Amino acid sequence: MRTTHEELQLILELHKKFLSGDPAGKKAVLQDAELYAANLAYANLSHADLINTSFKRALLWGINLEGAIINGANMKRAMLEDAILKNAQMVGVFFKNANLNNSDLCGANLSQANLDDASLAGAKYDEKTIWPEDFDPILHGAIFQKSD
Repeated sequence: MRTTHEELQLILELHKKFLSGDPAGKKAVLQDAELYAANLAYANLSHADLINTSFKRALLWGINLEGAIINGANMKRAMLEDAILKNAQMVGVFFKNANLNNSDLCGANLSQANLDDASLAGAKYDEKTIWPEDFDPILHGAIFQKSD
């Protein structure tokens, strides 16, 4: 489902209201959405439902996806530098060639994710972060951070 720029802006505005407790707000649900090359830099989609959404080549610098459900999403070549992915559910996400540099992956579930050629330089993770089987985050430049 292709989402237009105008539709996306409305979804973001309603989600912002939802997060602030405004009764006029609505949680962002973008299941199966096509957001190819979308610019969502610094957007707040924390706790959104983004299952199977395509973010291929999307600009997601500094995006807040804390607690979001992103299972099965396609983030091939997405720019997630400085992204907040804390406690996000990212089971089976396709991160091939994605830039996750300096992102916060503490508590994130990345089981079954494809991190082939993904860049994780400076990405933070903790003991609650779940990685794909046989994946070594330190070899990919991620930094262990003891949780509070």
